[in-house]
Amino acid sequence: MFSHAPAERPSPSDAAPGSPALDARWRAATAGWRPSSIRSVDQDRTWAWARHAWEGVVVPAPGAEDDDADAGAGGGDLAAGPDQRVRDLTTVAALLELQRRFLAVAAGDTHEDEVPDPRPDGAPLGDDEALAVVRGTWEIDPQEAEADPEGFAAEVSGFLQDHLAELAEDVRERLLALRGPTQVFAELWSLDHGDELEPAPDGQARAPFPLSTDDIAWIVSGVPGPEKHTAWEWLIR
Repeated sequence: MFSHAPAERPSPSDAAPGSPALDARWRAATAGWRPSSIRSVDQDRTWAWARHAWEGVVVPAPGAEDDDADAGAGGGDLAAGPDQRVRDLTTVAALLELQRRFLAVAAGDTHEDEVPDPRPDGAPLGDDEALAVVRGTWEIDPQEAEADPEGFAAEVSGFLQDHLAELAEDVRERLLALRGPTQVFAELWSLDHGDELEPAPDGQARAPFPLSTDDIAWIVSGVPGPEKHTAWEWLIR
């Protein structure tokens, strides 16, 4: 119906480290995403951040009910609609949009452009799944596809983009509540400013996230500038 090319495998997200218990969910949500889905200098680091942020959003905080995370990530009726893989996938898409928008603002682009439909970038979201996502919020008649397939596909795509714009706001607020604005800002800023991170000791490897306390402190207070101020104000708005 939507004529999107089949997803490519393997996904560039395969290298993103995280909790082994969530590996299967992560692979199901990100298999097939193309490198073009990442708009930053360091694609591997961005996928690592997406995995780190995604786990914080989808895993309940200590003492929370299991459904709380899905409700926070999916929003209202959506949590009871599409299955877990689709909710995980749209959360990943929303996080990548948050990352893209943050770096755009940091680079001086304050224009709120349209959220891209993630399927051309290889997001493994089927036609019926995309329709289920948008029908969780908007009324849309599948019978319209028979009369005007192209128009119906465009309508679904537009609703999906609107949904992801709202979900990006939701995950921004959830991450700020979970980790605080200082840590979230430092993580996002580091995606295009790896030179502000302390190098790992020779011969030692370390996970890119979470950032060390020293890295967070250096990014937030070590190298000031108008770009940082603009990005900070945008993030905590």
